[in-house]
Amino acid sequence: MFEYIIKKYYNKLIDYGKKDNKLRKEIILSIFFANMLIYSIPLFLFSYYYIVLPYNFLISYSEFISKILYYSHLNFTLENNVVYIKNISFMIDQECTGFKSLFGIFALIFSTPILNIKKKIFYFIIFSPILFILNIFRLWSVFYFYYIFNINPYFLHNFLWEIFTTLFLIIFWLIFLIKNKEDLFV
Repeated sequence: MFEYIIKKYYNKLIDYGKKDNKLRKEIILSIFFANMLIYSIPLFLFSYYYIVLPYNFLISYSEFISKILYYSHLNFTLENNVVYIKNISFMIDQECTGFKSLFGIFALIFSTPILNIKKKIFYFIIFSPILFILNIFRLWSVFYFYYIFNINPYFLHNFLWEIFTTLFLIIFWLIFLIKNKEDLFV
């Protein structure tokens, strides 16, 4: 977003950036952080429930997860969007759907100062289903490891998978960045 404004109105700054490597890096980082302020708005709105998923979607998503649990031969009960396994109830709410990861990769990719919007869209389309499938695996693994090995589900969900999800986001963004290093603005 801001790379287009700088390109249109500040050509001399671009010329100086091409001559001075330190200035070039500062311009790229400045554009990235300015863009991040804009492109992370959907993530913020979703995280603080200004964007709310329809309840019917949560029910359908919960039923999909329950089918995976059924085929994994786990003994559970599903009531609306709550999964009961052993003596613990797990509410599948909008935080469990993986949309935060999608909004996160969206913000990282689109904040990167590359003028080719088609490449940004391409990589977002490639990474989104992978993140969605990873999220389904995340939920399944929490239920499965609790049911089979009696591992604390809160540790798996709130600690281990938070780290893994963040690492996957960073890895995917770095793949995007490395593949498009030559197209970086300035």
